[in-house]
Amino acid sequence: MSTGQSPRAWLEQQPLQASEQLYAIFSSASTAGPPMAWRRSMTVAPSPIWADTPYADWETVMPYVGAVDPDSEFLDWVATTDSLDWGWLAVTACSQQSLAEHLRGLTQVLLPGGKSVFFRFWDGRFIQPILRSDAVEVSQLLPAISRCLINGRSFEIPGNALRPARAFPWWEVPALLLQELAGDTTDCLLNNLLKWLSEEHPYLFEQADESILRCKIRHFLGEPGMVHGPKAPLQEYLMQELGR
Repeated sequence: MSTGQSPRAWLEQQPLQASEQLYAIFSSASTAGPPMAWRRSMTVAPSPIWADTPYADWETVMPYVGAVDPDSEFLDWVATTDSLDWGWLAVTACSQQSLAEHLRGLTQVLLPGGKSVFFRFWDGRFIQPILRSDAVEVSQLLPAISRCLINGRSFEIPGNALRPARAFPWWEVPALLLQELAGDTTDCLLNNLLKWLSEEHPYLFEQADESILRCKIRHFLGEPGMVHGPKAPLQEYLMQELGR
């Protein structure tokens, strides 16, 4: 987390209450190696969230939750890592076991058609836009958590109340949320293609104002089969559009 609010600044702004505990939610799937950072700085083992599920032996991608002291060196690692998918910090009055059970209930979620899919709740890049969405009742999704810090951004969860953990899959992903996430993906792809165009084909990039190029690329991405933005067809399309 090289930008945004640091864990210690976040805790100083809103200190832990006597009944609260700070936890880290992270995964072995991140190339930043948060489990290794945990072992270097912590003496208490985290709880594997997929324990007691059919995925209990998936150690290479296992998500974990563990209690963190406010003065822990692990928070120094969180403050300095450039990784955006390592995990995030949460404050709750739950025990570690109870929080693990709540998060275990999000192992899989239901798409609008009823299909169950894995849910990357530990990945800050993935969960952050979900918590920002008006389509999501965050207090229903994360009832055990009162506030969290994800990639330097603080989130409050109003109306939080402890509820029994639920077996997965129980959460139904709102259709509107899927539309919002698809829009975020398109914007990210568009920005990446503009960067590629400016670096690899500056003669095309300089032919029109960036706002015009953005509109043309967005139109291109809306064509059937173009959702992944293949670069060769895009280059040919822009050459035709710009008269090159």
